[in-house]
This record gives sequence, structure tokens and C-alpha cells, in this order.
Amino acid sequence: MWNVEDPSLYNADHLVVRHIYESDHAAVVWFGFKADQILKDHETSSTAIIEVLKGRIRLNTATEQILEAGQGVQLEPNERHALTALADSVVQLLLVPHPRYHSLASEVGLGSNKK
Repeated sequence: MWNVEDPSLYNADHLVVRHIYESDHAAVVWFGFKADQILKDHETSSTAIIEVLKGRIRLNTATEQILEAGQGVQLEPNERHALTALADSVVQLLLVPHPRYHSLASEVGLGSNKK
């Protein structure tokens, strides 16, 4: 069972990445953001479906969108994007098909813009 209220989803020092599900066909990842934490500009080889489960984020692609809990978007493969938490947030990422040889940790700088 997964719960967006789980306090271990948040860490003031870094973004929390939780792999929820993986198969040959898809991967589901949860990101726990404290306010102002970012997922730096990157792309993935898969179609990415991003849904805000809790909180509020800024999604930067070719344009900027503000997404709140219950809202989501689909990004095409290789579409560059970045996320910034505007409040403590939980974001669900569905990657289809599974990016078998892709690693967010190694390709994407994870961090915070807090000073």
C-alpha cells in the first residue's frame, strides 16, 4: 500500500524518489518534494505521464504550466522538462514503455534551489 501522507516521502535535504512499480511494459515512480525542491531539466526516452497527487508544482517544457493535486499531463518521448515544487508535493510518474536502459538518477541532477 502507498500513501501520499507518508512522512518518509519528504526530506528537506533532497528530493525523495520511490520506485512503486516496474514491469517490462511500464514503470511508476513517486517523487516527494519539499517546497522549492526541483527536478532539473531532463528528458526520457519513454512517454511520461505526470500526475500531481498532492501539492502544487511548476512544470517547465516549451511552456510553463502550474499543476495542482488531481491534475496531470502527458509528455512525448525526448520532450525536455523540469519540475519545481511550489508546496510540499507528491508527483507520480508513469513511463511507458519501461525505459529499460534509462536511469533518472544518473541522467538528471536532483536537488533543491533552497539556499
